[in-house]
Amino acid sequence: MPACCDAVLHPWDRHEVQQRWLPGTLRCLIIGENPGDTDSQYFYAPPQSYARDRVIVRRCLLRGLCAQKLISEATLEGFRNAGFLFDHAIRCPLSQIVVKAERQAARRYASPRVEEPVHLLASLSQAVVVWVMGHIACNAVANACVSFPKERRFISKPPYPGELETGSKFFVSEYFTRWNQSESLGICRALKRFALERCVFAQEQGGRNGFLV
Repeated sequence: MPACCDAVLHPWDRHEVQQRWLPGTLRCLIIGENPGDTDSQYFYAPPQSYARDRVIVRRCLLRGLCAQKLISEATLEGFRNAGFLFDHAIRCPLSQIVVKAERQAARRYASPRVEEPVHLLASLSQAVVVWVMGHIACNAVANACVSFPKERRFISKPPYPGELETGSKFFVSEYFTRWNQSESLGICRALKRFALERCVFAQEQGGRNGFLV
């Protein structure tokens, strides 16, 4: 049983993400906040219908990346095959009250549940670029990487969504929720510009959707 919560297994382990959904080449690691409450559907639990997907962060990501032609289809398979992986700063299912407290602490880089984000270390080192979504993810990545300074950031305002700093492999944005889902297409568009500048994905040529370098 993980010491961080009461779950016998984290959703990451229960859904065998490492075995089933890890891309052959990790081009873009996306780090969110946490998997939601104990009754929330997990990101890597395929929906019965992608057209009626009720998981906001998954729906916004898949549709947004597909609209930008960074994935060939708005499915988890398309997401994986294009080199994307989604993980959480906190892998535990937690109540909204607990997550809100963690988020407030994370603004000061003081979230107790991300003090030692060892589960992120391998993928952070392997990923070509890293999309850091939300304050809890910022706190976790700052604890894991000295190249991510612990500075106060207002990630809902310019220069975000965007690069952490010139030449950085970190792209920073808000976490997708029902409150900002209308902005998700614009955020995915900004991610595309960021990734193309770093030659992570090939630009469209000759009208073909040849996505990867």
